[in-house]
Amino acid sequence: MLENKKVPCDDVIDINELAKITGPLKAEDLGKVKELIELQKIMSDGLINRFLDNIEAFKKYLPDIAKQFEHYRPQRTMDFFCTSNGIPNLMFVDNNDILYKTSDPFELCKLQVENCLKTVKIKQVHYPHEYDWCGQIHHRYLNEFVSIDEKAKRENLTPLDIGSVPCCVLLGLGLGYELAYLYERIEIANLIIIEPDSDVFFASLHAFDWANLLEFIFTNNYGINIMVGQTPDELFEDMSTFFHHHGRFLSSFWWNYVHYSNEKIKALSEILIKDYYRVHAAMGFFDDHLFGTSHACSHLEKGKNFVIEHTLPEQMANTPVFVIGSGPSLDNDIPFLRKNQDKAIIIACGTAIDTLYHAGIKPDFYACTERTPQISETLEAIPDKKFLEDIILLAGDVVHPFTVKYIKHTAIFAKGDEPFYWLLISRLVGANKLLPVHLMNPFVGNMGVSGALTLGFKKLYLFGIDNGKKLNTSSMHSKYTKLYNADGVDDTKGNYILSNIKEGNFGGEIESSMLFTLSGQNISSIVKSYKDKDVLVYNCSDGMKLEYIPPLHSYDLDLSDYPNVDKKTLLKFMDEEATARLQLSRDEIIKLISYDTYDAVIDKLIKLFSRPITSRVQLVQLMETCSEINTTLNMSLEQRYLGFMLEGSLQSMFIMMSHVLYHTKDEKTCLKVVSKMVKLLIYFLLDSKALYRHLPDYELGPHQEYLDGKVGFDHEESKAPDMPLIPKLIEKKAPDEITKFVKCY
Repeated sequence: MLENKKVPCDDVIDINELAKITGPLKAEDLGKVKELIELQKIMSDGLINRFLDNIEAFKKYLPDIAKQFEHYRPQRTMDFFCTSNGIPNLMFVDNNDILYKTSDPFELCKLQVENCLKTVKIKQVHYPHEYDWCGQIHHRYLNEFVSIDEKAKRENLTPLDIGSVPCCVLLGLGLGYELAYLYERIEIANLIIIEPDSDVFFASLHAFDWANLLEFIFTNNYGINIMVGQTPDELFEDMSTFFHHHGRFLSSFWWNYVHYSNEKIKALSEILIKDYYRVHAAMGFFDDHLFGTSHACSHLEKGKNFVIEHTLPEQMANTPVFVIGSGPSLDNDIPFLRKNQDKAIIIACGTAIDTLYHAGIKPDFYACTERTPQISETLEAIPDKKFLEDIILLAGDVVHPFTVKYIKHTAIFAKGDEPFYWLLISRLVGANKLLPVHLMNPFVGNMGVSGALTLGFKKLYLFGIDNGKKLNTSSMHSKYTKLYNADGVDDTKGNYILSNIKEGNFGGEIESSMLFTLSGQNISSIVKSYKDKDVLVYNCSDGMKLEYIPPLHSYDLDLSDYPNVDKKTLLKFMDEEATARLQLSRDEIIKLISYDTYDAVIDKLIKLFSRPITSRVQLVQLMETCSEINTTLNMSLEQRYLGFMLEGSLQSMFIMMSHVLYHTKDEKTCLKVVSKMVKLLIYFLLDSKALYRHLPDYELGPHQEYLDGKVGFDHEESKAPDMPLIPKLIEKKAPDEITKFVKCY
């Protein structure tokens, strides 16, 4: 939850406006600029010497920057000049534009910093209480964090009120003069500098004393990340890399400072507006990873088919693939899908399998992404079980064993962002042939698109992948979906609560949510990653517009010249070529899990957080150290699974700790409150050690039998709540008039 939704360029305190206060360059001054440039050329030794000193400092502290700029050649002609105060200013010769339109650039920067520190408010993210529907220690402890946070009386603060910030995003560096005063006024644990103009950064190496600043930053163990010349497409990836290394919690607390603005800065700002939250969104959490690992172990022990590296025959690869969700716009396309169901390979995403059953359309794949046991109820509700006999399960390895038992043919992907994939390929000979799937979350439509592309299909058409609903309509699902009715599944709660307005695929607007938006962004991202691989993806859904995926009405899609798909050949290829049966004994699986290795990591983290905490910045640095330990685990192939296991829960708790750490001016008050959270964090780590030893049998649902009716364990200052009753997806099975499936054309 974002407390302050203002975005970077909303807070611009324009340097050109401030120049009117600090002494603007007058007409007579402008006339002297060329004379001053000539004088500066005589004094150029000072600029060159500063450049050389700065390059040496960057070689020591940030060698990639030194490598990039030691022999850099500017794209434009630039000249330095000094007014009477001796501070270098910059002119771009091609258009006679001056960077700082004032007689005193340093004073200008000083005034801007002071104004920003006093007026630009701190932005923070925090979590609400989460309903724990199945008994998970992640939710138990995070909810306790939230309760502590809610009792803390929050003030609307600026950095100057506090005297420090954990993270500052600086858009537009200029010559860097603002940095000296910025660090003079507040303590900055992490500084992110974004300068899209490489020429300007190169100029700063001549004008600003980077060497002294870098020494100060690294001596005090502060963080700095300098991004120069990034395009909007590159920015988010580079920002993500920084936060993944130093801690994704840092992206939840930031104070932005726009030094100067132009079209490039505005474009980068728009990316931050759109994508910044994704750094700390959908991180996963400990219990989820335990469940997923146990489910994957079950599939291995039972010898299910996993997707391996393969090449689809060209004709099969170019066969149209219908990826079908159960969104309300699907109703418009049912006649088209009925008519063309033999011309395409059909992937039913989640409850769309129920929709297609009642619409008389036979899918070839059933896509599933959730690890919850209730998903099996979707398959149980289908009256004619023969309908499922030749359908292939397309899922990540986290899918629940209850779901798998209904479907004979499986194409299970190793899920690339889950611990078990890395556990397998680091320890099991031949596991590197497994084909991982990425961006298959948060909803099953993501699995349908990512799974199809990963298998090698090149022509995808999306139907009913709405990610919301049209404005002023009521239905969230197709009318053919029997699961959503008065006696079945409630589609008015949870993920179905809509609060965002998004552009419609065929115009107009739709109602969506944060998770539906994330789903759409992930679909766009996976499609974008295939843009150079001769892949065509069209969005035929009358829902959310998806970037990189052109809209296409079904009535504009003519498949009459395509031959009917040989579905038996498809099934045979998937069973024999695209997948392989993996089977390990229980003893082999337990050896993979390595309880002692996990214990050693947890003990190290507990020792880290058992130290006395004396300042805000110290705790921020402590959380960074923990995040960097996690990064180190991720860099090791043999221990990467541990990094995945812990990251989401730890970062979520760090976000709440950051929220409390800066809730009031008084540092001692903040530290007193946050110390309660540190104790809870240690309790969580202790509980995780105990639960990890229940692998490989910690399946979601059956896991409750290991916990004696409690969520985790009792501790001195935290009593374990009672285990909740796991709800059913379908409250009451409604009568179904279609007891035997019949294809409809």
